Amino acid sequence: MRKGLALIKKIKFMPKLRSWGVAILGHLLIWTSLYQIFVLLSAGYSYYSYLHQEYSPAVIFLRYVVSWIIKIAGLIAGVGILKLNEAARIFAIFNSLFIVLTVHLKHSYAAYSLHMKGLDQSLGVIHPAMSFSSLTGLALFIQRAIDVVFGLVLIYFFTRPAVKKQFKPEELNRDAR
Repeated sequence: MRKGLALIKKIKFMPKLRSWGVAILGHLLIWTSLYQIFVLLSAGYSYYSYLHQEYSPAVIFLRYVVSWIIKIAGLIAGVGILKLNEAARIFAIFNSLFIVLTVHLKHSYAAYSLHMKGLDQSLGVIHPAMSFSSLTGLALFIQRAIDVVFGLVLIYFFTRPAVKKQFKPEELNRDAR
């Protein structure tokens, strides 16, 4: 019996368990990032430039690059979170903070207005008294709210002590008990 306990104590690698919240947010980061990457790829740079025509070509290109960086960062952070990587947890927090602080730049009214006008032209009006264009402000509010709420939930969740503990090396967690 003592040999068995001694063997267990010698084992350095013990699989870390992640909570449901960590698993759900990690998967959400991965799937939302993949979806946004797909949307960016399917629309292409020319459509992106069209939507953001109020900016200079240099600013449009910079926005496009930052958009790609945010999406790839979310994907990397999501995978790292599922692996309980501490650097990925911190990376996800800072990526979310950046999105929350710049959400008004990420989703501009002018871009949404052009997109909604395009929907009016391609799909027609929703109802005789309502068009997609008439919903621009509401759609923009909802999109910004989703980004802000998701970002704040992620920041709050991953800064909680019980969650942070899951990302610490097992030896440190044992010593803390």
